[in-house]
This record gives sequence, C-alpha cells and structure tokens, in this order.
Amino acid sequence: MRTDERFGRYAITSKIGEGGMGEVYSAHDVELDRTVAIKLLPGEFTEDEELRVRFRQEARVVSALNHPNIITIFEIGENEHGSFLATEFVEGRTLREIIQNESITLTRILRIVEQTAQALVAAHEAKIVHRDIKPENIMVRRDSIVKVLDFGLAKPAAGTDDPDDLKKNKTVPGTVMGSARYMSPEQARGLTVDERTDIWSLGVVMYEMLTGSAPFNGETTADTIASVVYQEPEPIAHFLPGAPPELHRILRKALQKDREERYQSVKDLALDVKELLFEIEHENNSGRQTDSTSSPAFTENPTIIHKTISANHPTDRSVVMPSKPSAVMNAGGQGARRWPLIAAALILLTCLPMAGYGLFNWYMAGPVMAENAFDKPQISRINTDGKVLMPAISNDGKYVAYVSGELGARSLVVRQIATDSVVTVGPTTNVNFWAISFSPTGDHLYYSQTRSDGSINTLYRVPTLGGTPKKLIDDVDSAVTFSPDGQQFAFMRHTPKLNEDVIFVVDTATLEMQQLIGSTEAGYDFFSNRLAWSPDGRRLLLGAGKRQGGTAGEMVIAEVDIKEKTLDPLDGGRFFAVGNFAWFSDGSGYLCRENQTGPVQIWRSSYPTADFHPVTNDFNDYAEIGLAADGKMIVALKADASSSLWRIGAGEKEAVQLTVDGRNPEGTFGIAQTAGGRLVYTRANAKESDIWISDADGKNGRSILSDFGAAVVPVITPDEKYIVFNRQKGRSSKVWRMDADGKNPIQLTDDNDDSGDFSPQVSADGQTVIFQRQYFLKDKAIFMKVPIGGGAATELYTDESMGFFAPRLSPDGKRIAFGAYDVNNFEKKLMIAPFTDGRIGTVERQFDYNLITQFAWSPDSKSLTILTSRAGVPNLWRQHTDGSAATPITDFTTGRIYNFAWSADGKHLLIARGSTNNDLLLVRDSLKTGKEATLTFRSNSPAARSARL
Repeated sequence: MRTDERFGRYAITSKIGEGGMGEVYSAHDVELDRTVAIKLLPGEFTEDEELRVRFRQEARVVSALNHPNIITIFEIGENEHGSFLATEFVEGRTLREIIQNESITLTRILRIVEQTAQALVAAHEAKIVHRDIKPENIMVRRDSIVKVLDFGLAKPAAGTDDPDDLKKNKTVPGTVMGSARYMSPEQARGLTVDERTDIWSLGVVMYEMLTGSAPFNGETTADTIASVVYQEPEPIAHFLPGAPPELHRILRKALQKDREERYQSVKDLALDVKELLFEIEHENNSGRQTDSTSSPAFTENPTIIHKTISANHPTDRSVVMPSKPSAVMNAGGQGARRWPLIAAALILLTCLPMAGYGLFNWYMAGPVMAENAFDKPQISRINTDGKVLMPAISNDGKYVAYVSGELGARSLVVRQIATDSVVTVGPTTNVNFWAISFSPTGDHLYYSQTRSDGSINTLYRVPTLGGTPKKLIDDVDSAVTFSPDGQQFAFMRHTPKLNEDVIFVVDTATLEMQQLIGSTEAGYDFFSNRLAWSPDGRRLLLGAGKRQGGTAGEMVIAEVDIKEKTLDPLDGGRFFAVGNFAWFSDGSGYLCRENQTGPVQIWRSSYPTADFHPVTNDFNDYAEIGLAADGKMIVALKADASSSLWRIGAGEKEAVQLTVDGRNPEGTFGIAQTAGGRLVYTRANAKESDIWISDADGKNGRSILSDFGAAVVPVITPDEKYIVFNRQKGRSSKVWRMDADGKNPIQLTDDNDDSGDFSPQVSADGQTVIFQRQYFLKDKAIFMKVPIGGGAATELYTDESMGFFAPRLSPDGKRIAFGAYDVNNFEKKLMIAPFTDGRIGTVERQFDYNLITQFAWSPDSKSLTILTSRAGVPNLWRQHTDGSAATPITDFTTGRIYNFAWSADGKHLLIARGSTNNDLLLVRDSLKTGKEATLTFRSNSPAARSARL
C-alpha cells in the first residue's frame, strides 16, 4: 500500500515489516487520533481459505488475552486489500535487533525473560499455546516494557472447554510449524504440543541472549531440526565461566528434551527468574562485587558472546559487532588479542595462492572417483521392521528417507544415519507412494503419491524433518533429479494416449515446465523411471529401451544433451533392464542397477567409455540405490521373501500351515486344487518358477514342470485333463497347456513381438481359454480367446478408450469379473459383466479398485473375494456383487497374503502366506582416502582429464 492511502478509518503512514503471515504498516487511526499497526494478509493469498482461517485465528486468540506484556488488538476486518488486523503500535525494537546491535546485561536479560514468561502465563491460563516464541516476536519498548507479538501459530491447548475449537485448530500429526532454531523437540518431530513447548522456546531465546547464538544450529533447516531433536547445547559455562549457578540450573531445566523433565509450568520458570533477578540486584545494592580477577561481573557488564567469547568458542558470524569499543575491551581484554590474529591472517593470505596452486596440482593428479570406488565395499544393515521401500540418501550423507509400512498404511520416514534416530514426516496414509528424492541442500523431500484410483501420480514437496506438504505438479511418473545448482529439476511422464515417455525440465522456484525430449522422438519405446542429472549440468543419464517379444525388450544406457535436446546411447552394450543411475560428483562415472537372469546387482562404470565393475556380487536383489555426493556411501534395498501354503475354512479363525516356510516361495504366483484334493502350485526358483503338485495336506510335493522359465498362474480344466499356465521366458510371455502330470507342454498363443499374453482362464465347458493380451506399442490390453485344443486366437472384448486385465470367470460360468483402466489416465475400476455364449455383455456393476491387489469369485458365484490391505495388514474380504459393503473373511494381524484360491469343494481357502523383509543397507567404500573423501568436485574438461592422466 502507498503512504497516505486510506484504509477504512486508518491512514497508512509507512511499511514497518513483513513475515510469513503478512505485511505490517504503521497507520493513523483518524477517529481515535492514535497510531496503530495494520497487519495485512498478502493479496496473493486472499483466496487461500486455510491462510485466512489462520489469520482470523490469530485475531481471536490475541483478542482473548488482556495482559500488559501481550500486544493489544483493536479490530479485525476485510476490505478491498484483504483481511487485516489493527493492533496497538509498539515503539521499540525487536529482541533480535537488540541482540545483534546492543550491549546487554544479565539483569536486562532476566527482566526480558521474566516479562515474556508472564505474558505466556496469561496465555497458558487462557489455554493458548503460542508455538513461535523467538526474538523476532518479542518487542521491547523504549520504557523496557516487553510485548509478545504474532500469535499466528497459536492454538488452543489440550483441555480447552470448546471442542469445536480443538477440531478447527488441531495440528495434523507429523506437521511441523514454527521457526526451526526455537522449536521444541516434540514440535520438531511433529508431535502434539502443549504449554511446555513455549517454555523450551523461551529457554532457547534466553540462551541466545546470554551467548549471542542459538543453542541449536545447522547448515540447513534439516540439520537445525536434527540438532534440536538429538544434540545437547554447549553449556553456557564455556561462554560465561562466572555466571551464577542458578542461571545454569534454570537453563538446563528449560531445555530438557524430555518435556516431562522440563519446567511443567511457565509460571515456575517466571518465579525462578524473578528470584534470581532479586538475588543479583540485592547483592549489588549491598555493595558486594564479583572479584574481577577471577571472573567478570555479570550484573551490569555486557554478557553477549561477541563481547566475552574466547578463541576456543568462535562466534556466529551473523551476529553484528557492538558499536562501543569499550564493551569489547571490558570483556576480558579480547581487543588485545586481535593483533596476533590479524598478523596470522595476513601470513595466511600471502601463502594461500602458492598453497592453492600446489593443492590444485596435487588434486588434479589424484585418482578419479569411478576408478576404484567400492572395490572393497562394506555392507551394513540399518535396523528397520523390514517394511521399507524406496530409500533415498541426502547429498551430505547424513539422512536417509524411505517409505515405511504395508500398502494401506504407509508413511514417509527420515532417519539420521549417525544417530539412527527416526522422524515420521506426516501421518500414515492409505495412498501409495511412488518415488522419493532429496533436494540438493537436503532441506526438502520431493515425493510422488498415487491417487486412490491409481490414475495419476502427484508430486509434493515437504521439509525433510516434517511440515506441511506442498502440492507441485500432477502426472509425475518418476523420481525427480536436480541440476547441480538446484534451480531446476527433471522428471519423466508417461503419456498413455501416445504410449510415450516424455522428459520435462522444471524451474524449481516457479514450476515453469519445458518439454525436453520424448521416447518416440529419440527412437525408443520407453525410458527408465530414474533419471540422473550430471554434475556439470549438461546432460541427463537414463535407460532407454525397445519392446520386443511381449516383454520390456532390451535397453541401452543413454544421455540426453539438455541444451541440444538430443539423446545418444553410450557405448555400454545392451541390457535386459538397467536403471537407477547415480553420478559420482566429479563426473568420472556412475552407479546403476542391472538385471539379466540373475539377481539385480549394483554396478560401477566410468564415463563416457563404459567400464563396468560389480559393486555387489551375491544372491540378493538390490533396489532403489542412492549415492551420497562424496561418493563414499550408497543406500540400497535388499528384499528377502519367504512363504508357504496355508488352509483356512470358511468362518474359521485359525489357519493350518500345509508346507514349510522357505526361501523358495510357494504359491505366490498361483494355486489351484483338483477335485480329488491335490494341490497344484508354483514354487519360485531364483528368477524362475516351477509348477509343483502335492497331496491335499501339502505333503509329498514334487515338481511336474521345471526349467521352463517362469511358469505362473496354473489353471486346471474342469475335466482335469490339462493344466493351463502362463510361461514367461526371455523376452516372451505366452499361454501354454500341459497334461495334468506335466507332460506334453504345448504353446497355445502365437508368437508376437509387440504383445504379451497373461492371466489365462478356462471356460466352464473346458473348451476355451480366455486371456489378457497386452499390446506394448499401444499401451493397451484387451481380452482374447483361443481353443483349448489350439488354433488361432481371436478378440473377445476390446474398447478404444479402455484397457482390461485379470479376467475371472465365475464358477457357474455366467459372469465375468475383470479390471479395467482408462487408457488416458489409468483410472482403475473392478467390473462385473454377464458372460453368455462365449461373449462378454454390458457391464452391470463396477467398484473402485482402490488398494485391491487381487480378486477371485467366491464359490457361490454371488460375491467376489478380494485381497486388500486395511490398516496396513493384508486380509481377504467378501465383496457382494449387489454393491453392499465388503465384509471380512480372514483376520490376520501379521504377515502377508501373496495369493489365494478357493478349494475345489468351496469349503476352504488356500493361501500363499509369508513375509517380505526389505532390509535397508548402507554400502560404504572402505578404500576411500582422505584426499578423495574431502575433495570431490573437479573439472571434467579435456585439460583436467589430461592432468589426471
């Protein structure tokens, strides 16, 4: 607003400040002839209902308090400029300005703390918690009266008489609000706060007034919050060796991390401060002075850190030096020590150019990071519950973020590696996570979440150790990767209509997007969903592939020139699957995950000429690798699964285990039962899957089909003459048939390089096999049918706008259930339609597909049995086809259900049940030298490469 602009009854005189909740102006109240302060919500946020509610909340909270140390509110209103508050105008300085620019004595500090505490006593008695006590929110008038400002984060405390107020102002668990350096540990962790959080913050302010810097600090916001939660402040005795013992006790009690050991009432803190102030003033009035030879007098001498600090405790350089030279000289003769330090600095400056030249030559001659990184890796496990996914590591190697929990109850977690301390970022949700990345500074996490209908992944940003997530971009199908300066990030988006993967570059500040290149334009069918921005900022590294033989086909490692918008493959060969790239920070090479027929391992390669070396070489699968910027630490995921066959009767609570748990999971890819009771099931063997048969009790199991690739989804024909199954081997996925004893396997569906065949079902008359055909080049699936005796496959059900999957025929053969998705946005539904004369009729019922992982018809053909996770535990439910609510069938509290089927007589459920343990691993480079560990950024110019050679 302009000077002299009218604001209702107020005439604006000048702008005096601004903050996260608005701008503040001084104004003249024309009607009452007084100076007031006008706090105005910024115009660009006037349509944000949440901010407007919070703005009004501040007004209501403050107006309920009537205390000489709390700012008085005169009016709340709205006009063409937006919402505003009119409050008393406080002539004075903020405590921040005083700390930075004035000499301050202990008695003055205690008077400020006492008055601030008295303001909080009044607020707490009114059941109000401020939650943002800091020097900026404490004003000291010219007459030394303290005024506490800005109740913008205040909320009713627990126990308020108005339940509606609690509902309106309740903080979402996991949400962090306030200023990082002054947060209490419980506030920093996103826990519910009470009055004791204000006591902590006031203790931090008191510490800062005494020493000149906050007790908890870090290079980034995340580091600061971690310091608040996990580190102890340096005792003030290091700064003020002659301070009264009672002062130490008050600070220790105010800054107890366990709030049960902290002051339980701010009134008690105020009384202790008042008593200490009385003792000091009484001592001075009695004529007793502190012995200046043993320790300085803290009564009327400056005690701020930059006036008393020794060389062993360097000051925060953000603190402004005092204007009075005598203040420095009075602080133990610090001024006399400056000349040796200045002389040493001059010598250092003279030597630095020569030392820098020698250091440069030494450094450039050193080995590049990709040459021997992780030649002898040390692998250790981070303790978790085994239910973790998608790990990412911060550039500084201090934090690991990951998704924790089972489908239906997952949360975003950040772990500090050094202390093994964990913070849950935000509440548990039934929405699935897609990908996680740290910002370059480590202050924020960028993650994608999938809509409940499975249609679109949305990108969010949240502070690393908790806060309010901010929605950024819809339709983000990969993790984001940042440019070295953090000003841009890139991601990949899949376009279903064109069946194309497209890379976008986004301005981090404005979110302005530019299309970089698409897979079709580059001559490929798809890109990997993990991109890596090179350290020199010029290129992106990714996997690019072509589909063939009904599977993903083959891939190459490629680089995209960001400026030229071109893609070129590197000379690294061809791969079945390659991705999850991570650059070494000197640009000399990268890490990746590569998969052929064996376990997925981590590899290291030089750049630009490929020179692959294994980092891991074992029987485990490694997933979602991340590399710290210093090239010394990898975070990865290792998955171990075990399962066995179980049986549970309809209506029974106790399940019976039929086979033994083992590292070769049984039944996870299919279970069936013959009329005679024999079990037919899959048994995993490394990357392949065999088909086994056993007695009804699981005994006498034996393989009837092996060395056939991955044989999955066995289905028994009604006459029990054949077993139909899906065979996946190499780059092909087709439907096969074999005799009931495993002999005479015959391929039923034809070879086709642009499609794969999945999910076979056999009609009630046993004459037709129905299956799903996935057209990769069209990004679409349709239903096909083929005679059981062999012949040409024909279309059964197709729609230009829809794709279909997982056909399931009812036991009576009259209806079919199947999954369907919109080819434009992948929104999924579970549908039911009549099945008559070998044709699918009009859909008669549909359900949301949210959190369903598998479904099948119940024996009565009147309901579906669905596998879903609720509260994070997978269980089976009965979904009635009339649309009524689903009812539970099983009530497992632990473990996973991987697959299920009804017994031949319909009286029992056969379940493949077990557990998946995802270990979070740290892979450290045991051979890193100090030189490599410290200096990681180097030029990759031709001259630099020559120097290294």
